[in-house]
Amino acid sequence: MIVVLALGGACGSGGGPSAAEIWCDGVCEAVHRCNFNDPTCSSDCVRERPTLASQSTAGAAAQKPCLEQLSCQALSGDDTAWKQELDACWTEAQMSVSVTDRVRRFCPAHALAWFECGYTLSIERCEQAYSMWADPIIDRAAACEANVDCTEFQACEQNVFDNP
Repeated sequence: MIVVLALGGACGSGGGPSAAEIWCDGVCEAVHRCNFNDPTCSSDCVRERPTLASQSTAGAAAQKPCLEQLSCQALSGDDTAWKQELDACWTEAQMSVSVTDRVRRFCPAHALAWFECGYTLSIERCEQAYSMWADPIIDRAAACEANVDCTEFQACEQNVFDNP
């Protein structure tokens, strides 16, 4: 089964900060802690990462404490450290992210679709993984369930996360 670890983005909700703003605030807190002079960190971060729009605000909020602790090495251009630390933040956040009602409704059928294709995805694991994503991404993933053929289902799901 493919559960994507790519960092997506956020959809704003109401008057609160968007997922992109929450995520970037976490990164910029680390930038400031490392004494990097970047007065436009937050606005640059949001502008340069449009894919953050596909992340849920709950997912971004769950990542933020970890992002605030990114190493100065990761922030100073070490691509390997950056990727490893972001992946670790994403993985850690999945364990604590708040599960939305939309994801609770989505996961039983989606886990069954994966099961019918020969994979095991528990409803709990589904909720953890998919709660990191905004509702439009969940809606696109749910539409993949219409594919009867497992190869088409998996290709559809992969496309959702390759092109958030």
